[in-house]
Amino acid sequence: MIRTLLLALVLALLPSAALARDQKAEIAAQGDLWNAAYSAGNWAALRKLYTDDAWLMTDKAPVAKGADAIIAYLRRFKDQGATVAFRFEPEHIAIEGKLGVLVAKYWMTAQLPGKPAIRTAGRSMLIYKRAGKGWLLWRDMDNTTPDVKPDPAP
Repeated sequence: MIRTLLLALVLALLPSAALARDQKAEIAAQGDLWNAAYSAGNWAALRKLYTDDAWLMTDKAPVAKGADAIIAYLRRFKDQGATVAFRFEPEHIAIEGKLGVLVAKYWMTAQLPGKPAIRTAGRSMLIYKRAGKGWLLWRDMDNTTPDVKPDPAP
């Protein structure tokens, strides 16, 4: 009897564990979509990855509130002819109902024409909201941290 109850409990939990894994994979994949859209300068595709009321909170900059303000902020280097490269390494993903939280290390190199490269690194905390069958970025906080070092100059 106890063995049957335990088996029933395990079987009941399997679909939710698989769903959580799938949702975590969906959130992890958002970083690749973001990077591809940003790298291509596809601002319309990048805009679709954010909720309308999203916030971007970057190190040493005022908060950008709203998806359109975020896109304007993100365009500033590329619109001046800069080359920008991002590297993103997820460390932790958690799902809590309709919210997904991703913590990741990041590295960025930006170079404006005729200027020295700017290299920075740190951690991001990204909070996603479930929207229909997908996830949209709702809150993005990026901070420099002493344990994540910028990539060295080539």
